[in-house]
Amino acid sequence: MLSLRRRTIAILTSLSVVGGTMFGAAHVAQATTGPTYSRPATFKVNSKFAQQFVGQYLLKSLPAAARVQSAALGIEVGSNGFLYGIGQFYGYDKSGSQTSWVFQLYHFHQLGKGNMMIDLLSPTLTVLLGHLYVGAPVHNNISGLLELNNHRYPVVFHRITTR
Repeated sequence: MLSLRRRTIAILTSLSVVGGTMFGAAHVAQATTGPTYSRPATFKVNSKFAQQFVGQYLLKSLPAAARVQSAALGIEVGSNGFLYGIGQFYGYDKSGSQTSWVFQLYHFHQLGKGNMMIDLLSPTLTVLLGHLYVGAPVHNNISGLLELNNHRYPVVFHRITTR
């Protein structure tokens, strides 16, 4: 399990350095269809609330129907004060072939006092792939709903670091 965590941290760090534009040429996210999406970050979350979400996360639970076997997220606050992040899912497609895809966590919308809606966008920030609805972390876990392909699945991510 420790090597999985180290591997996840290394992947998230590498992806953050390379940036989303390099992945625009990859065919992973382009296989996923969704509406085109081209807006600058417009939702600023209260900084004290935003800071609760900063960190690196590993998938703890998600129903098999989502066809995601493992996942990792990295969330931070940018120099402009907006939350952003990156993630990667590993799973199987409908034919049973193993697949992985990278996405940007963007447009963090604070919903009420303790909830957040996060858009999952293609690496080029042009295709909306889904949404993540979560509450504030409790015992280093964020839980809520993952929306993919018009289906919602209960999901829990465990924070492995706050950096």
